[in-house]
Formats: sequence, structure tokens, C-alpha cells
Amino acid sequence: MKTIFFSLLVLIFMILSSCKKNDDSVSESDRSEALLGQWEYTSITTNKAVDINGDGTVNIDLFNTQEIRQCIKDNLTFFTARADGEKGDYSINDNGLPCEEDTEFSNIEEARYELIDNTLIRFDTRNEMRIQELTKTKLVIETNDNLGDTDVIVTISYSKN
Repeated sequence: MKTIFFSLLVLIFMILSSCKKNDDSVSESDRSEALLGQWEYTSITTNKAVDINGDGTVNIDLFNTQEIRQCIKDNLTFFTARADGEKGDYSINDNGLPCEEDTEFSNIEEARYELIDNTLIRFDTRNEMRIQELTKTKLVIETNDNLGDTDVIVTISYSKN
């Protein structure tokens, strides 16, 4: 009888713990705050296969193949707030594995950005990003680009610790 009671308690505990609320979610009104910080690549894909590195092989997955050099996959992306009424700062930095043309931890790209309707990141000097998903630890964006003379939609997934 005790074994059945104990088994029933374990089952109830498992059911209740599986119904746990996702504490990682972000409301749309809190997206500007959730966007801030350091992000690292977890995935880079395109909607059409491309050959960026010129090896004759086309790929959709740019992150888990040799299409993009490892030193680029290692880069960190930063979104930083400025004073009220000013656009935020966006930058991409080397993360200790520099490409030949860069030095460790150097700033590779900078831009100013603004978040439009909590769904669109508009930049002064680069293509805009459409937010597909944003939680406290995950950002997924889409952007239009031209890679290997092909117009593509690039989907980039980032993680934040």
C-alpha cells in the first residue's frame, strides 16, 4: 500500500513539474529591454542554398558547414541602450578567435538602431532585422541579404547567457 501511495505522489510531482510556466518569455512591451546585451550565434541559415566560400558546394546551413569561416562564427553581437530619445548602439566584436584581418576582441561592425513596433530592428547603415522570436536567452531574426550573387533571406539565431 505504501508503494502505491509513494508511486502516486511521484506521478503527481512529475505532472505538476511538467506544467511549469516558461520563465524565459518576454512580453512584446519588454522587448527593447530584453534585446540589450551580448548575443552569440547558434544558427545561421538561408532560404536558398548558396556557395559563399567558392568550394562548389551550396548550403542552406551556413553555421554548421564551412561556408562561413570559424572566426566569424565566434563573433559576439551587442545591443546597447543610449540616453532616452537616442537610437541604441549595435556592434559585432571578435571573441578571441580573430580573422586574419582583425585583432582579438576588435570591433568589426558598428551601427545605430531603433526597435520599431517591437518587431523590427531598423539600422542607419545595414539591412533591417525582423524579430521572429525573442526570449530572455534566445533571439531569432530574419534579414534580407545578397550572398554569392543570390538574394536570400538569412535567419540568425542567437543565445544570451
